[in-house]
Parts: sequence; structure tokens; C-alpha cells
Amino acid sequence: MVAQLFFDFLRQLSTLSLAAAGGTVTLMQTVFADSEQQAVLVGGVIALFLAALFALQTQQVLVERLAQGTQTLKPDGGWLAKLKMNRTSANEQRLMYLAFGLFGAGLALVGLAVVTDFLL
Repeated sequence: MVAQLFFDFLRQLSTLSLAAAGGTVTLMQTVFADSEQQAVLVGGVIALFLAALFALQTQQVLVERLAQGTQTLKPDGGWLAKLKMNRTSANEQRLMYLAFGLFGAGLALVGLAVVTDFLL
């Protein structure tokens, strides 16, 4: 049950990140086309896309960790296995914090650009 809630939270985070990034790109092409804050907006979009990417990676780590030792996920013995991140709950938490932090940073950068452009 907890794993399902965690998976749903990560799915929501990735959806919100991609929606916010897409909305920001749309605003960059319309309302902020001539803005001096383009670089800040690009930084916000990059942070939001990375947040979505890390949320999706965390989902994969969660599913693979829960599937370890089952017929669904057999241990990989190839040379690529050395590059694979350990599927532990500690790594899940680190990736989740990173995704959530990037989401917040992206929203903060977009908000800063909007406030700076319209109010200052």
C-alpha cells in the first residue's frame, strides 16, 4: 500500500513537472517572447524537465526494488550491471528529494521571471 502511494506521488510529480515545463515553454514563445528574463525561464524549464526525469527514474527504482528476487526481474550479469544504481529505499529517497527539489527550483525560477518582468 505504501509503495503504491509513493508510486502515485511520483507519477503526480512527473506529470506536474512536465505540465509546468510545457506551459513555461508556451509562455516563453508568446507572452515572454521579448522578455529579458528568457535565461531565467530556460533555467526553470530545464529544472522542471529534470524533476520529471528524476521522478520517473525513482519510479523505476521502486518497481525494480520491489521486483528483486522474482521471476519478473532476474539479476543482470552483464558489464552494464556495474553502471546500474543499487535498488534500495535510500536511493529512492535521494532521487525523490532531488526530483522534488528540482521541481521547487524550477517553479521558483519561473515565478521569479514572471514577477520580475511584470512587477518590477
